[in-house]
Amino acid sequence: MPTFTLNGQEVEITPGRNVLQTADDRGVHIPHYCYHKGLSAPANCRMCLVEIEMGGRRGLMPSCTAMPAEGMIVDTETDAVKHNQEAIMEFLLVNHPLDCPVCDQAGECELQNYSFSHGPDASRFMEEKSVQPKKDIGKNVMLYSDRCIRCTRCIRFCDEISGTSELGYFNRGIHNEIDVFPGIKMDNRLSGNTVDICPVGALLDKEFLFKQRVWFLQEADSVCPGCSTGCNVRADINKERIYRLVPRENLEVNDYWMCDDGRHGWGYVHSDDRILFPTIGRGESENLVLWEAAFAKVQEGISAVREANGECAVAAFASPHLTNEEQYLFAKLVTDGLSGAQVSLRSNVHSEGDVAFKSGFTIRADKSPNARGVNEILGALGVTLSEETAIWDGIRSGAIKALLFFGGDPLDKFSDQEKEALLGLDFLVVLDILSSDVSQAADVVLPGAAFIEKDGTYTNYAGRVQQIAAGLEPPGDARAEWQILTDLSNAFGATMTFTSAGEVMREVAREVQSFSDVNMEGVGGVGLEIAVAEA
Repeated sequence: MPTFTLNGQEVEITPGRNVLQTADDRGVHIPHYCYHKGLSAPANCRMCLVEIEMGGRRGLMPSCTAMPAEGMIVDTETDAVKHNQEAIMEFLLVNHPLDCPVCDQAGECELQNYSFSHGPDASRFMEEKSVQPKKDIGKNVMLYSDRCIRCTRCIRFCDEISGTSELGYFNRGIHNEIDVFPGIKMDNRLSGNTVDICPVGALLDKEFLFKQRVWFLQEADSVCPGCSTGCNVRADINKERIYRLVPRENLEVNDYWMCDDGRHGWGYVHSDDRILFPTIGRGESENLVLWEAAFAKVQEGISAVREANGECAVAAFASPHLTNEEQYLFAKLVTDGLSGAQVSLRSNVHSEGDVAFKSGFTIRADKSPNARGVNEILGALGVTLSEETAIWDGIRSGAIKALLFFGGDPLDKFSDQEKEALLGLDFLVVLDILSSDVSQAADVVLPGAAFIEKDGTYTNYAGRVQQIAAGLEPPGDARAEWQILTDLSNAFGATMTFTSAGEVMREVAREVQSFSDVNMEGVGGVGLEIAVAEA
C-alpha cells in the first residue's frame, strides 16, 4: 500500500480520502469551517491549511482538497499552520457580534471552540463593527447575518442536496452577505439541515430559538417515525420534554440529513390530547381503571362476542407504528388468543407519492416507520392480512361485531363513514396515544407510548432493522405497547413473561427466519439489513 507521512508518522493512503479525512481517521483533528463531509469542498475558509512537502516544494495547502500521495509529508502543527489559524480566527471575529450569552449556538459553536483552541489571545482590530440585520428567510429558519462567516455550507446544501438553490452570495467586501434571492423564501422541506451544518449561530431553527441552552440537554438516539425512510435522529431532552430532533449520520439510510416534516413532527408527544390512563365505558359512563381491570374487560367483551357470533365476528387493525417486537406480540395475540379473527393493516400512504431531492434523499409516501416489519412478521407467523375495505364492509354489514384497533399514528384521520361504522360495533377496543373520536367511542381505551418512550426496532422500506430507545417516560399510566400486548395475551390464557423489548426480539429471532441474526446489541447505530419479503 502507498503511504505518506502525517506529523512524522507513516500512514497508509486510503483511495478517495483527502488529507483532512485521513487525519481525522487517525484521531488528528484539523480545524475547518467550509468543509462538510456531505458537501463539496470549496476550500474557501482557509482554516484547514496544513504544511505539505512534495517534490522538494513546501507550503500551506487546504487539507480538504489535498489528496495524499506517495512520499508526501504533511504537518498539521507547525508554526506556519498555527499562525494561519490565528490569523483566520482574528479575521473572522473582526465583525462578529459579542452575543455568545444569548446565541442558540453557544455550546455547539465551532467559532467559539476554535477561538479558544486556535485563536489569538487578543484582536488588533478596534474599528466599529459592521452590523447586519436579522432576517426571516423561510418557514422554519431565521438568518442572523452578522454572525455569518461565509463558509457557504448552506448555499452548497441548497444547490447540491435539496436542489432548490434559494441561497446566494451577495455584495462584496465588508458588505458581503449570504441571503435568499429576491422574492424567494427558503421553504424547501430539508431547510432545517442548513441550521445543523451552520458552524456558527447564523442560521437558527425558529422552533428551538431561545428555548434551551444546549448544555442542559440530554441525548437519546432514535429513529424518526414520520415515514418509512427511517432517518436516524437524536432527540434532545430536558426535564422529560423534547426540545428538538436532529439527524444522526447513517450513510446507509439518510446520510447526514432529515426532512423538516420529521424534524418538527414530534409535538404530539407532549400534546394535551395524550391518553394517560386506561378507561372502560363510553361517553358519560367512561371510568378510569387499573390496567388489570382493563385487560379483564377486553377479555370479557371479546369472548362474549365470539361466543354469541363466532370467531369471525372479531377483527383487528394492526398498526405500522408498532415496533417489530410489538408486531410479534400482536401476531401471537391474534393467532393464539383470537384465532379466526380477521386482521388488516391500517396504513397511511400519502397521495403525493415519494418526494425525492437532488441528492437522492427521499421523503417516502408511506408515512409509517414499520410497514415492512408488519408484513414480514405477521406473514412469517401465519397471519393473513385482509384488505382494509373488507374490515369496514364487515362492520357495516354487521358480520363484524367487535374490533381491536391498534393506532399510534398521530396523522391518522377517520372518515365520517368510518366513525359511524365504529359506533355501531358491539365492542370496540382502542390502543392509541392520542384521544380521538374513535377512542371516545371505545368500550376500552388502552394508552400506548410514543416512539421516544419505548425500546424496540423498526424495519424501514429497504429492509433495514434499526433501533429506537426510550428517552422519556410515558405520561400518566401509559405503557409501551410490548408491555400492553404481553399482559393482554396473558388475559386470553397465554403465559408470557417478557420483561424487556430485547427479550421479545430474541423470541422473534427464533421464530422469524429473516430476523434470525437480529438482536438489540447487533443492530448497533447504523442498523442491520435483512432479507425481508416485499411489502
